[in-house]
Amino acid sequence: MAISEKILLLGRGLYGDQIPDTLTLKSIPTSSELDYVGSEDFVPTMLDKIFPQAIEEKCNFRNLLEIDFHWICRALRLLNYGPYYTTNAIFCADCGEISRGEYQVDLRTIAVKELPEKFDNNIVVSKDEFIDFNGDIVLKLPTIQDTLNASKDKMFVLSNGERNSDLARMCYMIKSFKGETHLTPADAKHYIQTQLSSADFMILKQVVQDLTDYGLRAGGTTVCPKCKSGEATFIALVDDRFFRPTLGDLRSWKADKHTEGSSGSTKGASKS
Repeated sequence: MAISEKILLLGRGLYGDQIPDTLTLKSIPTSSELDYVGSEDFVPTMLDKIFPQAIEEKCNFRNLLEIDFHWICRALRLLNYGPYYTTNAIFCADCGEISRGEYQVDLRTIAVKELPEKFDNNIVVSKDEFIDFNGDIVLKLPTIQDTLNASKDKMFVLSNGERNSDLARMCYMIKSFKGETHLTPADAKHYIQTQLSSADFMILKQVVQDLTDYGLRAGGTTVCPKCKSGEATFIALVDDRFFRPTLGDLRSWKADKHTEGSSGSTKGASKS
């Protein structure tokens, strides 16, 4: 039986007529490409194959904010496979131990940091933050397409073959630099490298991280297998493994559905 659920986007009010504030999620087809997708193909597969089948509204999903891409993936995971997830490590600050093995945790314990009221996606790093640089830098939250572009842009590959991911991501987020607007990522990279001291660049990286820290957290809380503290933590990244529940995860979900008399509703899948 087909199941569906509405989800209110975190970036509601920021999309204009491009994407509705509320989307209707449907069940993922049984013959899902996610059975075979690898980590490098996960995001494009979700955007181009899974979302068009699993979301009733038709729009360009590549225009979604990155935080809403992750938010939708979470909702689809809960809707289709339930809230249980098997992790390989649990970290406990109370006893200082890391438990390694296979542990079932609950994805509903993962918190989300919503955008502030009246957030307009103009994030200002004031000139007062810097040591030497005398100007404001304005950024935006990245779309999922910005994130994809930044991850593939050869302009940010270093001479040793490694990628400067922090700089790439930042350059795809910058809207204006000391009053100059309509910047390309290449413009932003040039200005950062020629106008910011190394200390000011370090300040910029940290301030940007603080000012753009919205959306799902990287993990949730669970019980420590060793000391039984309820404040232990786990990591659950939204990647190809996120949509591969174990048989035990599905059996736990089945037991919940029978206990609660549920017809497929997934508590915590949407934000009201």
